[in-house]
Amino acid sequence: MKPRTPQQVRILAIAFAVLVLLTTLLLWQGVRHGDAVRVGIPKSYTAAGAAPLLQTSAAQYVCTLGSTTAVLQKALLAGDLDAALIPYDMAVSCEGCEIRAILGYEQLLLLGRRDAVHVQDLDNSTLVLPQKLQNSALAKMLEALLRKEDTFCTILYSDDFSEAEWIACSLDDAAAILKAQPGIRICFSITRSARHALDTAPYGLCLTVRKDYLQQAGTDYDAFERRFQDAVHYADEKRKKTVAMMASSGIAADEAEANLLYPYCSFRYMDPTTLE
Repeated sequence: MKPRTPQQVRILAIAFAVLVLLTTLLLWQGVRHGDAVRVGIPKSYTAAGAAPLLQTSAAQYVCTLGSTTAVLQKALLAGDLDAALIPYDMAVSCEGCEIRAILGYEQLLLLGRRDAVHVQDLDNSTLVLPQKLQNSALAKMLEALLRKEDTFCTILYSDDFSEAEWIACSLDDAAAILKAQPGIRICFSITRSARHALDTAPYGLCLTVRKDYLQQAGTDYDAFERRFQDAVHYADEKRKKTVAMMASSGIAADEAEANLLYPYCSFRYMDPTTLE
């Protein structure tokens, strides 16, 4: 074999340098699918702000719709997910994980068989809450709001709403109750009333990430977090498109239901490092 000329050596060196440069650029852009963030999103109206993530693909992340937040928490702790959107009380109990963002506030809606526009409209009445909300942060918020507004209301915990005049429940429970009880309507968001009167409300879903993943995540995770923030803002501004995404992603049963509950979803991206 003839020895290579200096010109051939230079050509080979340039070609090798270009190959290295292209490889570096591809890695920087996050096309390494093995390093993509594995994110779990619950099938819940509380996750409506993340609907655009479920409908778009990217090399930096892979989003999966989970049946419940409990299932997602279990997968996160087992290492089957790198990150998950789970309730605040679950997030703070996840050892080896860190809360990186908060998606709005947990919503408590007032449903009724007649109209009401303020919590004082419930004075001297009976209000039914699902049994699972007993001793919950939402129930405590409601009790504090009733005291603040000097409103007397008997609170019952039951899963039988057939005779209830007033019902206070989550977004997901509201969807089921409205479907089962045709005479029931949404009156207003108790959470928003509490935010106004008490200047506080329980946090919504938390973007909870494994610390061992964050230590080696690199640019893929940074890119995902930016996309998550953009998705929440997009969902807040584009109602019609977000409603369609909520239905097609499985968060909502259909567009009609999504459109009904969209106004009560919480589309706010919060950085936990700026909160008290």
